[in-house]
Amino acid sequence: MHASILKYFIEVASCGSVRKASERLFVAASAVNRQIHKLEDELGVELFDRLPNGLRLNPAGERLLKHAQETLHQFQVMRTELDALKGERTGHVKVAAMDSFFEELLPAAVEEFLQIFPAVTYTIASTQPMEVPQLVMSGQADVGMSFVGRLPGGVKAVSLANLPIGIVLPPGHPLAKHDRIALKDCAGYPFLRSSSHPVISASLSAEFAAFWDDMEPAATCNSTPLLKRLIMGGKGISCFSKIAFIEELKRGELLWRPFALPALNQLLVGIMVPTQRALPHVTQNFIGRMARRLTQLELTAAAL
Repeated sequence: MHASILKYFIEVASCGSVRKASERLFVAASAVNRQIHKLEDELGVELFDRLPNGLRLNPAGERLLKHAQETLHQFQVMRTELDALKGERTGHVKVAAMDSFFEELLPAAVEEFLQIFPAVTYTIASTQPMEVPQLVMSGQADVGMSFVGRLPGGVKAVSLANLPIGIVLPPGHPLAKHDRIALKDCAGYPFLRSSSHPVISASLSAEFAAFWDDMEPAATCNSTPLLKRLIMGGKGISCFSKIAFIEELKRGELLWRPFALPALNQLLVGIMVPTQRALPHVTQNFIGRMARRLTQLELTAAAL
């Protein structure tokens, strides 16, 4: 519809690139480019200056951008008013997720959701991976995002992605020459630990749990951004899924290598919900949007 085309246009104008806009929109770049050309054909004027390093709005594009932003704002106001009549656009979304989701995936999803459901409120908690299912089961969270192992009764995974843990390290590190890294190979290098608790349970991999407990870390820190900076600064290596490092991996600022341990490479991340209580309409909508983003992230990570 008209609103979708304007949304594509606004995103391309913001990013200065069809490719970057397509990644943020989770839409194929060819589809975004086609809509931009369709819009220009319909208006009979080019909206961007095509430069070697990207796209820049020309005067016509700047005028349309102002109109598009005003139009979409009014459109969202109208949708909110209509859906408020049905009681479908208000509510509270309670999320518990491991820290990696807070780097890009979760903020982007909430930002998008705020535009569509501005009256919804949120409780969003960062917690240890193994604690997420318990928070969903107890009702402290309606949506959980973490590694998925043996789930407690009353909790199920509604979306899964192959985004296992591996070693994150800077380019040029001696371990970078390995296609897969054994746990014993990590022992000779400074290790940065995200928590004193193992990120996965011993039932999934007793070998990894023992490695985690026995190591003498160079630092233990529960802040992914800080650990990311320490790794990039050559202060050590760490253990993470690709979830929190997509942009750095794309730019070649960091590398990721899988473990030489089948149990770890089969590890899945997922979105968890309770089975014994019904979730509100807005929460179900949020879950659906998160699931689509998780699937797209899996595809992106597989290509890196």
